[in-house]
Amino acid sequence: VLVFTGLIQIIIGNVIEPKLMGESMNLHPIAILLFLMFWGVVWGVPGMFLAVPITAILRIIFSRIEMTRPLANLISGQISK
Repeated sequence: VLVFTGLIQIIIGNVIEPKLMGESMNLHPIAILLFLMFWGVVWGVPGMFLAVPITAILRIIFSRIEMTRPLANLISGQISK
């Protein structure tokens, strides 16, 4: 029972939740996972809680500056050809 519960938690936390958060904040799910790890290394557990809002704010700032707009597109998963 504990293994099943843990497996469900892992699936929800690593697959479903990043996808739902990414769609609502216009962030790519892989970008969410990468920034979650990055902010977790930088600030620990508080960084992990703040990872998605910080990443969303950075994406908005990057999209407003012409030079960093490609980075904002990469974070949101909108890679132009």
